[in-house]
Amino acid sequence: MPIKAYKLKYKKPLTAKDSTSFFYRDNDTLVLIENFIRPKGVSIPYEYKDSTFLYFYKKVAFNHKTDSIDRKTSMKYWKDDIRIFFSKSVSRKTKKKLLSFAKTITKPIDSLDINVVKKVENSNFIIYYFGDFEYEPRMVDNKNSDYYMYWNNKNQIYRNTIKLDSKIYFNEAMRINKLKEFVLQSLGHFKLRNDFSCNSYFANCHSANKQLTPLDLELLKYHYSYGICKGTDLETFENQHEKAKEQLKKNNSRINFFHTND
Repeated sequence: MPIKAYKLKYKKPLTAKDSTSFFYRDNDTLVLIENFIRPKGVSIPYEYKDSTFLYFYKKVAFNHKTDSIDRKTSMKYWKDDIRIFFSKSVSRKTKKKLLSFAKTITKPIDSLDINVVKKVENSNFIIYYFGDFEYEPRMVDNKNSDYYMYWNNKNQIYRNTIKLDSKIYFNEAMRINKLKEFVLQSLGHFKLRNDFSCNSYFANCHSANKQLTPLDLELLKYHYSYGICKGTDLETFENQHEKAKEQLKKNNSRINFFHTND
């Protein structure tokens, strides 16, 4: 364990005896932890991505509160599978189209699945229209269609609600297209951007011809890859990539990221 982390975790002074267990690597002092029991989890090698891909990924994954970049902004992701409940106003056709869209997204993602449930109490993702029962109290006064989500202190999303104005989106095609946009955004509290082609679901522009582009799917797959640390802030994300790429360049070896089961 790095000596700084050791001092924070164990909060006790190091003695001369402790120094016999020091190990120096890459200008850092590591302290041997005796009888260490690693928590249950899995160790995954770093997944390399070039700077162009990471440029686009950071644009969408770190949803800053303002237009300025805040390096403490964290990525958000679903730890548990998504269980969608639809209000009665949502037509069967719309449900079928959205579920098909969701399955296309999750097909290449091993760590995420999306299903439909019949009872709201079994759900963690609700879709309803203006005028329906208000499933999300924080959206009661909403004047515009939107989504509202909750996440824990590990930046793991555990609940999301989409509320759509069916009068503004007055036909089924419009409703389906808008709901698809919200569903995709809700997979990571993603930020829509102006520097994506307008047919991309990550593009901040209106188009009736949105489609899941190869880049869209690759970004989603990477967001749920375990070859990166999950739920980190932008600063940590960039530092980890810098160290991992340096290790890859110097020693032609990959560092591993350990992911616990909680």
